Order: sequence, then C-alpha cells, then structure tokens
Amino acid sequence: MEKVIESFRTSFEALYLDIIDLMPNLLVSLFVLVVGIVIIRSLKSVVVNRLVSRSKDPVGARFLADILIFIFFIILVFIIFRTLGLSALTQTIIGAAGITTFIIGFALKDIGENFLAGIVMIFDRPFEMGDLIEIEGRIGRVIRISIRETTIKTVDGKDVYIPNSDIIKKHFINYTIDDQLRESFDISISNSNDIRQVIEIIYEVVAAVPHLLKTQKPTVTIKNFEGGTVQLSITYWYSLLGAQRRNALLKNEVMLAVIEKMKEDSIGFPNDVQDINIFKKD
Repeated sequence: MEKVIESFRTSFEALYLDIIDLMPNLLVSLFVLVVGIVIIRSLKSVVVNRLVSRSKDPVGARFLADILIFIFFIILVFIIFRTLGLSALTQTIIGAAGITTFIIGFALKDIGENFLAGIVMIFDRPFEMGDLIEIEGRIGRVIRISIRETTIKTVDGKDVYIPNSDIIKKHFINYTIDDQLRESFDISISNSNDIRQVIEIIYEVVAAVPHLLKTQKPTVTIKNFEGGTVQLSITYWYSLLGAQRRNALLKNEVMLAVIEKMKEDSIGFPNDVQDINIFKKD
C-alpha cells in the first residue's frame, strides 16, 4: 500500500513540476487565444461588410467570408500550438494526415458534413435569401445561410436553425422559387341552380379579385354531386408579394367575394338536412 501511495505521490509531483515549467507558455497561449479571438471577430465584421457590399451575390460573399474566418481560427490554433512548444506535433499532424483531414477532424464529423453541404448549396442554389421554404413541417423565410446552417424565420416569428446537411438529405419545398402559388377551396350549392351560370359567375368574381396572378387563370370545376347538392372546386394562383407569411387574408378576400356575389344573385344553397331516427319503446 505504501508503494502505491509513494508511486502516486511521485507521479503527482512530476505532473506538478511539468505544469510549473509549462505555466509561462500556458499564460502566453491564453493571452494569444483571447487576443486572437478579439481580432478575428473584428475582422469578421469588416470582411463580411466589404465582401457583401461589393459582391453581386450576397449569399456567396457571406459564405466566402465564413470560410476565411474559419481559416483564421485554424491559423490561431497552429499559433497556440507553437506557443505551447507543440510545433513538432503540428508538423506531424499536417504531414501525416494533411491539412484538410485535420480541419475536418478538428471540426468534428457533423460540422464537416454541414460545411461540405453548405458548399454544395452555394453552387446548386436550391433557394435564395428571402425565399419561403418548408422542411419537415416547418415553414419560414430564409434569413441567413452560413457554412454550417441555414436560418429561417417562421410565420410566428421564431428563428429555426437547420443544419445544411439536413437540407441536402431531406425533402423540402420552396414556395417562392418562381413566386407562383396555387390555392383552392370548395363550395356546395343546390342542384336546382343553373350550374353553368353559377360556374361562370364564380369565375368572373375570382378573376376580378386584386393581387391574383393574371398569367394563371382561375378554374371552377365540378368536384362532386349527390343528395341534391353540387360541390364546386375553385382554384386560383397568386404571388406572395413579399409577404412574410403565406397570404391567408387573400383567401378570405376571394371567398368573401364569391359568397357575397352568390347571395346577391340569389343562388340557392343546400339545406342542412339531418336524419332523425325514432324508435318505439315497448
């Protein structure tokens, strides 16, 4: 037992002496780390502002700025290694595995995967800044694209951070790639009406609603008929017009215009029929 305690004491003393010997380098390295982070953060704002202001492609410019800042951080790590007296280790890492392998290993697998996915997105461009997209049920405007993640602002004002690898791997919907969206709703009328005339009336009403796309004509089709009623399906196209959410108010406007015109022309609606079963109790 005494030998174990003595061995532990000797190891602890050796470790303590090593830390004392390394303390000056540790303090210098800590100072270099703090100063380096402050400088890199200051450079980041300058680089981003200059690249974005001078570039015709703000997304690509911001992505390039993120890559430059990432490289600055790697250089800072190498400087700290040298300050700690680990320059030989740094050369061994670079010579054995290569700088690219070291960066990806340093950034961990997920960060490296998101980084590569971000590069693919910059060249492929599945969406642009301000586009309305949906991924896994989350709908929002793209407000930022970085080397690791894409940020969207949802219709209820929340910022959602989506890893770039998820966007590459999973299905997503871009509602504004051509800024043409289709909406539809159904309405039931009595079959005692002149159905052809009703269809023509609804078509004219919907076509006259402001803010609808004139390049895509609305449609009014018979969806179903049974029990003395005819169900019509009305479809129209619209643009988001720069709105921050899908325009539900526009649908209200279209539906109100249709129902008001139908009431004005005394178009009959089906009565609410309920089946009542009467059982005789013995």
